[in-house]
Amino acid sequence: MTRRVTEQAWLNLVTSFCILTVAFSFGLFCWPAVYRPLVSAYGWNFASANAGGSIVLFLIGVLSPLVGLLVDRFKPKRVILGGTCAVALALALLSRMHSLPQYYAFCFLLGMGASAVSILPASILIGPFFSRWRGLAVGTINAGIGLGGFIAPRLATAEIAQRGISGMFLVLSACMAIPFLITLMLVRDRDGHSGDAPPPRDRETAGVQPPTPGELVRMPLFWIFGICLFLGAHAMLGVQQNLISYLTGEHVSPKQAAFALAIALGAAAPGKLISGILADRISARAGMIFSLVCVALGIFALLDAPPQSRWIDWLAVIFGMGYGGIFNAAPTIVFEQWGTRHVGKAFGLFYVFFGLGTASGGELAGHLFDQSHRWSVPFSADFIFACASLLLLLACRRQTRGPVRQVATLADSVV
Repeated sequence: MTRRVTEQAWLNLVTSFCILTVAFSFGLFCWPAVYRPLVSAYGWNFASANAGGSIVLFLIGVLSPLVGLLVDRFKPKRVILGGTCAVALALALLSRMHSLPQYYAFCFLLGMGASAVSILPASILIGPFFSRWRGLAVGTINAGIGLGGFIAPRLATAEIAQRGISGMFLVLSACMAIPFLITLMLVRDRDGHSGDAPPPRDRETAGVQPPTPGELVRMPLFWIFGICLFLGAHAMLGVQQNLISYLTGEHVSPKQAAFALAIALGAAAPGKLISGILADRISARAGMIFSLVCVALGIFALLDAPPQSRWIDWLAVIFGMGYGGIFNAAPTIVFEQWGTRHVGKAFGLFYVFFGLGTASGGELAGHLFDQSHRWSVPFSADFIFACASLLLLLACRRQTRGPVRQVATLADSVV
C-alpha cells in the first residue's frame, strides 16, 4: 500500500474504535445499570424493563440487512453520521420519558440509530485497508466495545446516583458529539487498495462475488454459523444484561456489581484481539470456538460461585473474553469467505442471527426470573444455549471451514 493509504487506514481504524466505544456501546451497555432503578422508579417488572434493551438489540439485528444495503450504496461514513445523530436524539428523549409506551418508542429510535453505528459499518470502514491482519484489525476496533462496556455501566451508575435517570441519559446523549466530530473530520470513504495490486489475502477471494440473499440462504454455512451466532449471543446477553440485577439482589452493592460487569466488558477487549488473531492464523471458526468455550466456562463458574465471592471478578474475566470474541464472528466469517467489496448485504444477513440472539437473551432471562424468582434458572438456560452452539460448530467442521482451506482439502483428496 502507498503511504497515503496507510495513513488513512490508521485514521479509519482509530475512528471506528471511537464509534464502537461511544456511539454503539453507550447506548447498549448502560442498560444493566438502569433496569433496577427503572423497576424502582416506575414500578415495572424486570421483563418490562428488559424489553427496552431487547428492542434496541432486536432492531440492531433485524435492520442489519438494510444497513448493509445502505453501506454498499452510500458508503459507511454517511450511515455512521446519521446513526450517531439518531442515538443522541433517542438518549435525549429517554431523559424525558414518563410512561412505558414512551420508553419503548424511544428505545425503538435508539435501536435504529445503534444499527447504523454497529459492527457492520465500522468493520466495512476498515476492512479494505487491512489484508494480512484483517481479523486483528476487526478485533482491535471491536475492543472499543469492551472499553465502552467497561465505561458505560460505571458512568451510568455514577450519573444515576448524582443526577437521576433523566440526567444520566442526557450525559450519554452529549457524549455522542465525540464520535460524530471524529467521523466527520477524519474518515474518507475509499477502497483501501485503489490503484495497488491486491494484497495476498484479497487474492484469495479475488473473483469471488458476494452471494445474493437468495444464494446465501441456500448455503449450509449460512445456517450453521447463523444458528451458532444466535445461540452464543443469546447466552452471553442473558447473563450480561442481568448481572448487576443478580448481584444487587444478592446484597452486593450497586458499585461493586457495576464494577464486576465492567470487568467482564473490559475483558472483552483482549478476547476480541485473541479471537481476531485466531481468525487470521487459523480460521474464523477457530476464533468462534475459543469465544464459545469462554462464555460457557464463565456461566458455569457464575452458577457455582457465591455472589459475594472474590471469584466473581475472575469468572467475569473469562466470560468477558468469550463475550468479546463473539462480536468478531460475523465480520471475520464474511471477510474470510468473500473479501471486503460489496459484502454489506451478506454481512447484514449474518448479523440478523446475532441481533436476534442478543435481543432474546436478556428478555427471556428477565421473564424466567419473574416466573421463578431465581437467577439460577435463566443462567442455567444460558449455559445450555452456549454449549449447544459450541457442539454444533464442532460437529459441522467440514461445512464451516474457510474457502481456501476447502480448496486445499479438495486438492489433497484428489492427489
